[in-house]
Amino acid sequence: MMYKTLISTTLLITASASQAVDVPTRGGSFFDTPERFNRYYTDPAYTPSRMIHVSPNGNGDGTAGNPMSVTSAFNQVSAGEEIRFHAGEYAGCWGLDSDSSGTYDAPIVIKADPGVTVNCCSSGRATCFNLEYSDYVAVDGFTLVGGNYGVRAVGGYYTSEHQKGVAILNNHVRDQYRDPIFSGGSDWIVVDNNIAHGAGSGDGHGIYLSNGSDWMIARNNEVYDNSNSDFQINADPLSTCEDEGIAFDDPLCDGSARNGLGQGVSEFNLVENNYFHDGQAQGPNLTSVRNSVFRNNIIGLYQRHGTSFWQETNNPNLGSSNNLIAHNLFIGESAWDHVLQFVYDSTGNIVQNNVFLGISRSGSSVNASDNVLLVQQDDSTEGRNSFASNYFSGGYFEQFTPSATDQHVSGFSTTWFEDFPVSSPVASTGFRPTSSAPFLETGSLLADVPRDMAGAPRLDPPDLGPWQVTDAGSSQTILKDGFE
Repeated sequence: MMYKTLISTTLLITASASQAVDVPTRGGSFFDTPERFNRYYTDPAYTPSRMIHVSPNGNGDGTAGNPMSVTSAFNQVSAGEEIRFHAGEYAGCWGLDSDSSGTYDAPIVIKADPGVTVNCCSSGRATCFNLEYSDYVAVDGFTLVGGNYGVRAVGGYYTSEHQKGVAILNNHVRDQYRDPIFSGGSDWIVVDNNIAHGAGSGDGHGIYLSNGSDWMIARNNEVYDNSNSDFQINADPLSTCEDEGIAFDDPLCDGSARNGLGQGVSEFNLVENNYFHDGQAQGPNLTSVRNSVFRNNIIGLYQRHGTSFWQETNNPNLGSSNNLIAHNLFIGESAWDHVLQFVYDSTGNIVQNNVFLGISRSGSSVNASDNVLLVQQDDSTEGRNSFASNYFSGGYFEQFTPSATDQHVSGFSTTWFEDFPVSSPVASTGFRPTSSAPFLETGSLLADVPRDMAGAPRLDPPDLGPWQVTDAGSSQTILKDGFE
């Protein structure tokens, strides 16, 4: 695949860390693999073969002027068709299984007109939309309230039994007892432009992608005010390997997804442009996640610790390793808790062009705090991850020393940002840097982060963090064609 290779700067990226990944168009590639995402997501020209219209009190034939009930539509929908929800308030739970799947060429689409709210039921799975071994289904545009899950998409533990091609798009999912958005054993899944909050004590993750799923995209989501970590990718080798009688060091558990192996690992994932904030507990957990890209995200202001790259076994191959963590804004204010952590053989990660803030807030003031642990490593990871061109404000470190290209300062000012929150959440744009930010034009341009979270091109040298705010017309970037 043709891509642009930077020749104006020295990169620290290695082939094992990332492969110039981007959201593919239909028929493109993703991490050097032919894409298998939902066509509704990758093909702007896609149209369904049939549209089945439903309404809260529908009992007709499913035409636009005579909609049927939701249950009737789910009982008859087939590959290539769309269930279109007319505006109104619905109550219930519906599901699809392996006998009601779409295909790569003909997905099933569950689409809401503006103004659709579904109050999830409280029986059975208690899930508004339960996709169990159902492939190539898209859920788009709903407000989903209550129940255990808003959208639940699951396949089997074995990689050959994974579900494929689910797309969860443009939904507002809130106040579930367990997880607003949950997947397990689900490859080629997309979770894009959703709002997820209010997850309760049953599990409490805003977005939870589990059970060794591979080739996933999580982007443009806002996730906040959940009782557990806002965002979690957990390959769950205890369940997917140990409970199935498979040793952690068996290739079935720790091998590569490219070879149909590694059901105890999640690989080849893109996590970008998300706003994870103001959680009741900790920040994102990435557990046995390898060869993935985590870029242009805003993460912070949790009651506990921040982002963790770790694992749950004693097999070094199951560490969260060989990931690119670049151009993120990490914020911590919980004393003695980490903002970013690499432990339990989570090695080979590249951490570059990020902004780390250790702060304290009191009344109307925000100051740098020496009591926030900005970066934590352990004996298995110290010296085995690469850091470059990061900006650290306040805080301290554990088993980590900033590199010669990193900056560590003792001060902080809210004037560095357009609307830094003093006591309450703000929109993600509040974290856009102002011209007084000290971390502008201090990074090293990365081929794998060509744009900021708003789609603006990165310059050389780039601004640190998710936003590129310097003049986009300066034409500083030097490019040549290359091949992947």
